[in-house]
Amino acid sequence: MSAKWFKIFSFCLVILVVVRTGLLAQVNVTAQLKSHEILIGDQVRLTVQISLPSNLKFKEVKLKEALQAVPKVELVDRGSVLSIAQSPQQILEQQFVLTSFEAGEYNIPIIAIDYEEDGLIKSANTHAPLQLRVTSIPVNPERDTLRAIKNINREEVKMSDFIFPLLIVLVLLTLVGLSIYYIVRKKRRQQPAIALPPPPPPPAHETALAKLAELERSDLLDRGEINTFQTELTYILREYLEGRYGVPALESTTDDILESLRSIQVPEDWRLQLRQMLQTADLVKFAKAEPPLSFHLEALQSVKTFVEQTQERIDNLS
Repeated sequence: MSAKWFKIFSFCLVILVVVRTGLLAQVNVTAQLKSHEILIGDQVRLTVQISLPSNLKFKEVKLKEALQAVPKVELVDRGSVLSIAQSPQQILEQQFVLTSFEAGEYNIPIIAIDYEEDGLIKSANTHAPLQLRVTSIPVNPERDTLRAIKNINREEVKMSDFIFPLLIVLVLLTLVGLSIYYIVRKKRRQQPAIALPPPPPPPAHETALAKLAELERSDLLDRGEINTFQTELTYILREYLEGRYGVPALESTTDDILESLRSIQVPEDWRLQLRQMLQTADLVKFAKAEPPLSFHLEALQSVKTFVEQTQERIDNLS
């Protein structure tokens, strides 16, 4: 009994192996739409899956040829072939994108694929066509109905309607004012400051009298610095003549100064005294003359008197 059942089991096993081998040797092609209904102009994905033995070489999906029977369905895009499995069978997948711009129902015919077996090109097909329905955009009947024109409802003017525009105007005016202020202030800073005119020099007699007083307080004569004393005294006199009468006395010689005094209103007796003082000072400085000490004090007093009297005459004339 056990031998009989063993034979039956062995026979069934052989049958299963043969059937499985036959199934594995077959090429199977399936195609599936993601949606069987789309709006006009929309796109739909078509997936083609191929199962074939490992010894066969897949070539291509001939979808373009199949769509020649339905020209109103267009092929938009073709994806690359993806390998899902390699054993015991090759399972390959490729996706396509279709569209249509005309409403209607379309039958996409069976789709063929090409593969290579022992150097020969062979074909396999899907089992059934695919149904695709393309619908147009529905029209709302109410949109075609003409409606009566309604009156325009005017809103009442409120103060709040003007707040925002007023704020914008105020902000703009503020910005403009600040800009003008900044520009004007910057220009004022860039402008050089107006230099005030220097104060007028003090009168010649004031300068001369101040320097004579300072020379009188000095101890040059006590130290025997006669030359320095005479140099200071004649400089004060020359500076006064130049400031009072416009005579270039500081750069002129004694003879030039005396010649210039002839053309100005200096009394004759003073011209003689000035000649004596200037010439004696030249002798002290250049000829090393040594007049008595009293001469220098008298010379200082004479210059002081000359300054006071000539200035006093100008005041009287004015």
